[in-house]
Amino acid sequence: MAKKPVNKAQAVRDYLKTHPSTTNKEVAEALTKQGIKLSPNHVANIKSKMAVSKGKRKRRGKAAKVMSTKTGVGVHEIKAAFVLLKQCGGIECAKAALDAAREIQKVL
Repeated sequence: MAKKPVNKAQAVRDYLKTHPSTTNKEVAEALTKQGIKLSPNHVANIKSKMAVSKGKRKRRGKAAKVMSTKTGVGVHEIKAAFVLLKQCGGIECAKAALDAAREIQKVL
């Protein structure tokens, strides 16, 4: 009978929740004893991805709040600006789209 697949990343995250101060090597050895084979480098990659995702969320939220208080533009408007930038593919294209919208607004 085939073994049930194991999510190694989730196993590492679960282990780190209960043992937060362990090293990569200790985590790899402990999980290998449980039957989950992985290297200390793999553990390091998983830990770094955990830290990045947490940091980005906090940074983006703080940056949006700071800019909204400095400029008087709300967080909602800043998010809409990011959507526009993403759809246009860059600042220059977004500026051109806004200029076109202004011209249309003048006519109306």
